[in-house]
Amino acid sequence: MRRLASTTICLTLGWLAIQVSLDRANAQEQKVTRVRMTVGELRAHGLAVSHGAQPFPNSCQSSGNTSLSVSDDLLANFKSKGFTLESVCLAFSSHMRFDPETGRQLPLAFVAEIPDGSANEFPLNVPLCYRNGVSGLECDAKFDTWWGSRLDRRALAENRQFAQRMDTMLRSFIQDNRLSGVFWRMEMDQSRFPKWFSDGSVYEWILASRALPRGYGYALHGPEGDDPGEEDVNLSTYRKKGGASSLWND
Repeated sequence: MRRLASTTICLTLGWLAIQVSLDRANAQEQKVTRVRMTVGELRAHGLAVSHGAQPFPNSCQSSGNTSLSVSDDLLANFKSKGFTLESVCLAFSSHMRFDPETGRQLPLAFVAEIPDGSANEFPLNVPLCYRNGVSGLECDAKFDTWWGSRLDRRALAENRQFAQRMDTMLRSFIQDNRLSGVFWRMEMDQSRFPKWFSDGSVYEWILASRALPRGYGYALHGPEGDDPGEEDVNLSTYRKKGGASSLWND
């Protein structure tokens, strides 16, 4: 494990330095539109948060998000596209605002009534390439998922190499330690893990599960620093601009 950790520290720190500079260089001032929703309105779109909404039967607790559950209809819709409950939970728990393949902004809900300290922004639809829980490997990424800016050739190569090398190391680490469930998240005691888990990590948490094709998956961590500009609109205004009543059916 020590050899693996020392090899990867250089990799992750190097990737982090490159990625931060590229994100800043490529970031474009795109105003992000968010749909202001109540907890009840969010639930009507298939996502229930524990802060005041009656939970759905499909809980994301074992997948790492104790406050989120999804409706039978939402889960059935995404299962028809190859998702599992685990990958649905990871995708809808991820901090992302743009489709990495098309650069289109995802429909986003902003729930102001959720107490500070908890997530109050949720994607209302997720790209198909998130269906196996390893978007870094399976998305044909051309755009930054937070800023929406187009990635240049160097950034694309670095991101791909990072995802591939982390895939090899994570699968080996999970197998060697016979792990199951959420075994790492950013706020955990990092002394329990090789340093490469936290150095430059783009993951909010990592889940080991046989329900996922590669034996693991992750929720994405949002970037540090300034956010893109935001414009909050109500649901009626958003629908008039072209939003469908069931956004995840698009």
